[in-house]
Amino acid sequence: MAEQLTFYGVSGRDGAARRFNLDFYCKAFGIESPKSHGITGMDVGSLMASGRFRDIAEYCLRDVKATVLLYQIWKDRLAGIK
Repeated sequence: MAEQLTFYGVSGRDGAARRFNLDFYCKAFGIESPKSHGITGMDVGSLMASGRFRDIAEYCLRDVKATVLLYQIWKDRLAGIK
């Protein structure tokens, strides 16, 4: 998805099509961000050390769901382009 949303980096990382993270794209397209429950990827190490595996799994599941929703929106918007 990141490659699609940046048009395969045609203008480089700092150009008009620079890469943003999933959180940014979720907010831009009106999708609930995986981070909205207070856990980010930066927290996974400490959660792992604390044995909070369920919290990690739920965060990862939210990440996958957000990616699927983003893909569906992107696919629908490109459907009319020939």
